[in-house]
Amino acid sequence: MEVWRFSTDEKISSGATLIKSPDGGEDWVVLNGYDGTTRVLKGADGTVVWSYQTEDYINGAPAVVDGRYIVFGGCDSQLHVINLKDGSLVHRIPTEAYIPASIGTFGTMAFCGNYANQTVAFDVEAGTVAWVYEDRALPFFSSPAVNDRLVLIGSRDKHLHAIDRKTGENVWKFRTGGRIEGSPIVFNDGVLFGSSDGRLYAASLEAGTEVWQLDVGEPLIASPAFGEQQIVVGGDKGTVFSIRGQAASNR
Repeated sequence: MEVWRFSTDEKISSGATLIKSPDGGEDWVVLNGYDGTTRVLKGADGTVVWSYQTEDYINGAPAVVDGRYIVFGGCDSQLHVINLKDGSLVHRIPTEAYIPASIGTFGTMAFCGNYANQTVAFDVEAGTVAWVYEDRALPFFSSPAVNDRLVLIGSRDKHLHAIDRKTGENVWKFRTGGRIEGSPIVFNDGVLFGSSDGRLYAASLEAGTEVWQLDVGEPLIASPAFGEQQIVVGGDKGTVFSIRGQAASNR
């Protein structure tokens, strides 16, 4: 049964984020729109708590940093840091090209790829760029996965890049036969990701060596999901794959 519906004049091209209000009393839904607007809605009835307007499209989902900030990038080539409580602007941090995907976070740091062939780390509290990673002249369309050591992000150069989270230096690269545009999933000792070559890969976090691969027969552009000891991923030809087995366990 439908509880409520919220409509905009433009498409909503990213997932919504469910959070608690700053006082902990309400569930809030945060979503970005192709109309360049970030909105916070009340989870109970869909009414708008606050909205924040940018100057261009937003494709990626918003992230919450330190329970205080909403963070996202967009086609205006900037990282926006917004006060969660009231939607006021805290920082607007420029990059060299538009940010096509969602933001990865760790502590008070944020990480993303852009169309200038860069992965960028931001100090959210300071409002500054911490480091910039560049490799080949192809853009990063993947959302990054982040742990205490690495930023892992796919590129259109057919590699998954593992970058030192603190320094921005390359740790290892894993080559596939196609572009990597979906977000990887990080486990305790491995990382899982798909490629447009039609294969799902698992690699070790330590050295980036292959653990296993599975050919599903369709390009994998969407991000895989993991739960209940199974991997679920959508193929580019309309098939949803569910993979279960020891290799999918979170060891």
